[in-house]
Amino acid sequence: MNPSGITFKDVGDFGVCSCIGDCFLDTCSNAYSAVFCTPDTCILGAACSNAPRSLETLTLYDTGRVGLGVFTTTDLDVGDVVGENAGVLSEYDALVDGQPAGALKYNSGYTMFYNTKSANKKYVYVEAKACGFTTRFLSHSCKPNAAFVEVRNRTSVKVLVRMIDDVKAGAQITVNYGKERWFKCVCDVCWTVEAK
Repeated sequence: MNPSGITFKDVGDFGVCSCIGDCFLDTCSNAYSAVFCTPDTCILGAACSNAPRSLETLTLYDTGRVGLGVFTTTDLDVGDVVGENAGVLSEYDALVDGQPAGALKYNSGYTMFYNTKSANKKYVYVEAKACGFTTRFLSHSCKPNAAFVEVRNRTSVKVLVRMIDDVKAGAQITVNYGKERWFKCVCDVCWTVEAK
């Protein structure tokens, strides 16, 4: 959702990819250029692995330790896009020295900042607490099997979740939240180490 009408600078036309069968990360000119496929830019009509979508094979389960987690009901391969991290877009000015603490963005635990600034040269974040896709429930792991990837197409910016490891049906999909975590890590790696 973009209630504020935030716009981004046009990155230009990358043309139509010439993929056969699917748009793989290592063969698709769009994917290689960090451009997501759309019906206008994909020879396959964006019915491919490089198009923003949420797989219907993702399901939520209570992990017992870290709350809801996202699991797959089918095998997934490196490079597969499993979904888009979506929510409400907002923009703000850069932080400045002496700014009151109340002016800082509250992190709901579902907030993600874009690397790309808006056309107004402001910072942009997506807040997925109240709305979004299944991917907003991805759990953190210090050894993830998926990653958040920022991609563009003309004036659109999206954050997709792309697999970085092959997984079998039944696996939990995890991402690394980065170094600025607001919680004590209890992912499988850290939980196992702590238990020893």
